[in-house]
Amino acid sequence: MKGKDTDKKILKLLYRSLDGDLKDKDQKKLDEALEKSEDLRKEKKRVLAQRQAVADSAGQSFGPFFAERVINQIEGLEQEKNGWEAFYESLMAAFRKVAIVSAVVLLLLISYNLVKSDIVPEDEFFFMADTTIEKILDLPLF
Repeated sequence: MKGKDTDKKILKLLYRSLDGDLKDKDQKKLDEALEKSEDLRKEKKRVLAQRQAVADSAGQSFGPFFAERVINQIEGLEQEKNGWEAFYESLMAAFRKVAIVSAVVLLLLISYNLVKSDIVPEDEFFFMADTTIEKILDLPLF
């Protein structure tokens, strides 16, 4: 158990040493461990190779204005709506014309029904002097 904890501490020292200078005491521990352990030397070589590969590819993978593009994408994500809101808005946009035409057709049907029914005579259609609200509410629309 103590060996695993020591190995973890030495590994942390190795990683810290790659990012900056260590204290003399820590550097001495790391040097001794590197001399004794072939696995630790392989790990150091592997990590150094990975860091070099990342350093070599970093300049090629990020083009000009990379930071601005990332920020714009992040701001765009914040402004996006969730799935249901987007679905509702697209549905409303698709059926807006259908809803307007349907409302006009419905209004025309109601008007036609009122003119052709016997409840309101044609001569009193535009002037409803003796028609009460109860009669209007009792009109058959369909």
